[in-house]
Formats: sequence, C-alpha cells, structure tokens
Amino acid sequence: MPVHKRIQSGEANLCLWKITEDITDFNLSISPKESDNLSRNQQWLAGRAALDALDIDVEALRKDDYGKPWIQGSDSHVSLSHCKSYAVAIKSQNPVGIDIEEITPRIERIAPRFIHESEWAFISEDDRLKCLYILWSAKEALYKLYGKKSVDFKNHMIAKPFEISSSGVFYMEFLKNTSMLYVMQYEVYDNHTLVWVEG
Repeated sequence: MPVHKRIQSGEANLCLWKITEDITDFNLSISPKESDNLSRNQQWLAGRAALDALDIDVEALRKDDYGKPWIQGSDSHVSLSHCKSYAVAIKSQNPVGIDIEEITPRIERIAPRFIHESEWAFISEDDRLKCLYILWSAKEALYKLYGKKSVDFKNHMIAKPFEISSSGVFYMEFLKNTSMLYVMQYEVYDNHTLVWVEG
C-alpha cells in the first residue's frame, strides 16, 4: 500500500498517497464515474484510498450542494486533493481543507488573478514559483474549508508575510463576510506543495 507519509497536526490526521497503481489495483468497493479519463480516475481512486487509510468509510462519502465532501453517519470532517503523482486526504473533528500541487511554471499565467498586492511584496525571485504555489495551495485549502462558492482568491484571502522553508506555518486572513485569521501549514517536497488548514 503506497502510503507515502502520515502527518498528525493538531486534531487533524493526514495521509499522503503516492500514486503508483493501475486503476484495477485499488482495493476499494467504489469506482469513479469519470470512465473516459483514466488519469483522473486513477487520482480519484488514490484520494479515496488515502481516506480509507485514515479509517474513513469511503462508501459513506457524500458531497453537499456546494460540492464539499462529508461523511454520512460520522462527526469527522474531511478534505481531499490530488495531482498527477500524489493524492492526499485529511480528517478532523474540526472543519479542514487541504491542497497538493506540482510546482511548474504554468502558475505564472494565473498569478495576477489570485495574488493580492500586499503578497507580491514578500514573494522573492529566488523562491518565486515555490511561494506562488504555496499561496495558491493555501487559498485552495481555505476555500475547501469554507465550503461555499463566491470567494475571490485575490481579495478575500490574503497571506501575512512569511519566509519560505521546506515546511512551516503562516497566517492567512479570510475576508468573506467577516475577518478571520487562519493558521496555514505547509510542506514542500518532491517538487510539490502541500498545504492544509484546520478551523
């Protein structure tokens, strides 16, 4: 079973799954609905396998009207994310959000749409791509925790200045309807950013 890493973080438990299986290799009683996209199906299954490794009944996984996952008959909150090489799941008794991304130059095209003016001030050229992806992943994770639509990634979620490392924490202000400050946790490894938040 390719559980790559487990992380205990506050009340939250994370499972990072390295995707090495073919679709037929997953030992799950569920199957994806996207039958025409094998890569997406593989990632979808890996996310459920990561959730299963956290002792969550994947057959009880549902989505609400906004697309936020929840577990029928359980008090646990969950969040999922996947990319080409990894899938990740998180569970907690508190609301959570998580995101994983591969670091590539394509982030530059959309950066002006999600980076606030104050965030540009602490993005150094030395770590530019890494920092852009940490911020993107953080905003994706916080968006998943919030669980509703109509969030402006550029103006509703603004990170406080921080220095890039291989892992760490920073603060992000959420300004949708009210002002709240969240602690964002991150790791950078194998050319990927992993960011999670617990409410």
